Amino acid sequence: MTTEQLSWRLRHLRKLAGLSQEALARRAGVSRNFLAQIERGQSLPTVAVLRRLASALGTTVAHLLGEEPPAAPSAETVPVPLVADRIAAGPPAFVNDHVEGYEPLPATLLKTLGVEPSRAVLVRLGKDQDSMADTIPPGATVLLDLTPVEHITPKQIYAVREEAGDSLGCTIKRLVLDPSSRVLILLSDNPAHLPRAIRLRPGQPLSEVVLGRVVWWMPGKHGP
Repeated sequence: MTTEQLSWRLRHLRKLAGLSQEALARRAGVSRNFLAQIERGQSLPTVAVLRRLASALGTTVAHLLGEEPPAAPSAETVPVPLVADRIAAGPPAFVNDHVEGYEPLPATLLKTLGVEPSRAVLVRLGKDQDSMADTIPPGATVLLDLTPVEHITPKQIYAVREEAGDSLGCTIKRLVLDPSSRVLILLSDNPAHLPRAIRLRPGQPLSEVVLGRVVWWMPGKHGP
């Protein structure tokens, strides 16, 4: 496949998926300028970048390169990436490299929930995530809206970055923010878990701590 053919297919598949250059670049963990150069035939992506782009488009590298027929498209569903909770707190490139697969969700569901398809991600909670057990069971899969969080709706459910040993993790909590002290209170629906507090640094944006809103969830297939 020539560079021109690749650029045309990438642009075609991106538009078919209803994604802007910025949205696809964010999903794939590349810069929008680099993506634009690929689509103009001015740059050739590495194999690793091809895999990220194909994953972000919900397809395969072979399909992206025109080596296999596409799956029958459906305007009624949207492919949403699925990741484990320990992965979700990482940077976009890391998350895109660890997508477990894509789940087709009804486009009407995302629209009803007010979630842009390019901002949607499914997070599979671990069996030890029981702090919200009275509402969201351990092992459930939650749908996050990754639109950067600029304010907190008191006691709504959010995904929060937290340190887990030497790495970052993701926890699901109800949040309350005290704007005067810049203290974020993490509340659990399971009475066995006490409230916790995170003090934001001066000037630190909420989006550095809060991954996004939890807008929907479904029980795990093998949950209790």
